[in-house]
Amino acid sequence: MPRQVDHEERREAISQAVWHVVSDSGLEGLTLRAVAAAAGCTTGMVTHYFADKKALLAHARTEMHRRMAARIDTLPVGENARDTLCAVAEQALPLDAERHLEAAVWSQFLLSTRNDPALLAEHIRSHASWISRLTGLVQAACLDRPEPADLQIRVRGLVACLDGLALNAVTDPDAYPPDLQRRVLETQLDLILERNGSL
Repeated sequence: MPRQVDHEERREAISQAVWHVVSDSGLEGLTLRAVAAAAGCTTGMVTHYFADKKALLAHARTEMHRRMAARIDTLPVGENARDTLCAVAEQALPLDAERHLEAAVWSQFLLSTRNDPALLAEHIRSHASWISRLTGLVQAACLDRPEPADLQIRVRGLVACLDGLALNAVTDPDAYPPDLQRRVLETQLDLILERNGSL
C-alpha cells in the first residue's frame, strides 16, 4: 500500500528549500528548478504546491513569520516585563543559524515588495502585527510609570533598530556579531524605557 502523502510536510520542505536558495543565491537565483534541487524533488512537485516564484517567496515569508511567532509564544516568562520585551525582540535578530537564515530571506523579501503589491500587502500585514506585539510589551514594561506620550515613536524606533541590526548582521556578520547585537538592543531598550527622555 503506498505511503500517504503528507502535504504539509512537503510544503514545509519546499519552504525550507526556498529559504536556502534565497540565502545562498539571492532572489535572482530563486527558480523553480533551484528550489526543486534544494528540496530533493522534481520541478513538477514544486509547481504542484506553488504556481510560480512569487508564490514560493510569499509562502516562505508567511511561514517564517509563523515560526517566529511560535518561538515567541513558547518563550519562558521573563523575571520582569523588560526581560520579556528583550527576549521577544531578540527573535528578530540573526543571533543563531536559524535566525540568520530567516533574516537573509526577510531582507530579500523586503526588497521584492517595492514592485509587487501582493507581497507589499503581506509585508504590511505582518509588520503591523509585529508593531502591535511590541507595543503591548513596551506598555507592560512601563506599568510603573505614566505611558510615554511618544509611545509609538519609541516602538517604531525599536523596530528600526532591530531591522537595521538584522540587515547589517546578514550583510556583514563579522562587524555585527551576536554579542554586539545584544548590547545595541539593550542600549535601545534603555532609551525606550527611560522615564522622561525621548528618542
